[in-house]
Amino acid sequence: MGALCPMGTGAPPKNPTEDIMTTPVNHLDHLSILNLDFDIWSGKVKLTASDIKLGAGGEIPPENLAHLGQKKVIDSDKLRPFHRLKTSARRLCLGYGMPFLNGFAVPTDKVDELISQLDKIVVQMETEKRDFINGYDDYVTEWVDGNPDYALTIRVNSLPKVVVEQRIGFDYQIFKINPVNDGQAQKLSTMASGLGNELLEEIVSEANEFFHKNINARTSCQASTKKTLLRLRNKVDGLSFLDSKFLSVVLLLDDTLKGYDAVTKKVEGGLFYQLMAAILVLSSKNKIQEFAEGSIDVSAMANSFFQSKPGVKPSSASDNTETETEDPETTQVVADSVTEVEAQGVAQLEVKETIDVIPSDFEIPDDDDLDSYFNGCDRSESKPVFF
Repeated sequence: MGALCPMGTGAPPKNPTEDIMTTPVNHLDHLSILNLDFDIWSGKVKLTASDIKLGAGGEIPPENLAHLGQKKVIDSDKLRPFHRLKTSARRLCLGYGMPFLNGFAVPTDKVDELISQLDKIVVQMETEKRDFINGYDDYVTEWVDGNPDYALTIRVNSLPKVVVEQRIGFDYQIFKINPVNDGQAQKLSTMASGLGNELLEEIVSEANEFFHKNINARTSCQASTKKTLLRLRNKVDGLSFLDSKFLSVVLLLDDTLKGYDAVTKKVEGGLFYQLMAAILVLSSKNKIQEFAEGSIDVSAMANSFFQSKPGVKPSSASDNTETETEDPETTQVVADSVTEVEAQGVAQLEVKETIDVIPSDFEIPDDDDLDSYFNGCDRSESKPVFF
């Protein structure tokens, strides 16, 4: 994130991603496919006609018309540890890659790192399985005691421990794609190239969620927000081969994460406004592209936000310097970019209804202000856009 640049003292620093082009590469060479194989017993067995008590004249439909379904023989809560591990494994894979071919496309150079973490889940799964099997008979008894009217059918239909043990397990497979012919190779390559668009959508979505959860209507945020940015940074870094503009996203996140080094509890002051500027860039596909092309200077944006805070006097190279007037072009509204950020923000707010009250001494930028920040980033001299 670095130190804030003084306002009005010269041209903004060159964007380190200014020379990065957005050319595609052969994605399949860099991707491996990971499949998760979880077996988790449902805790249920087949429901039979004898399990259902009907009144006089009642009949069970024939099997060609309807199936009776299943009944529980233990409390399904006992199986939650297995489902939690399954969720953890999926989140782990999504932290490295994207859903693809009924599995996950992950960077080949991250496979060893991913395997080491998946192996830990394998061990945890075996531990939970052993504990569950050891307590299985007690779980059946507990369920019988809780449902005394059906005690006999639960006892009779509960599966033997050895059968249940065979229905619980976890393994995974990782392999490379080897198309059988040129036609299949082209088809798979096209599918893989689409992962770049999906990753871009994910970046924008996460940035908008981060903005409305941690930045909007605030002047500080918790230091713990670093975890979210670091996770996103690592994922984008691993998949940056999908499109080289993702390298600029990694550089932006790296620079932003550096600001957390001096933070103990809260991100505030100039660092907070640099974080705000970075997240605003990441919350728009257009702004990400512009940043990759070197058209946006995040430090200049951050300065504009910081200098706009009430009580902060904008600095200048000289007190005698005549006040600069705003370039008319910088005040022009860029409707597309505003609409994109605003529309995504509304969608996030519909899901998250708990937004802090705006502090009385803080004025949230309006649409014109945001456009001025973005449009003013490539000016020869940076200056606050509003006060």
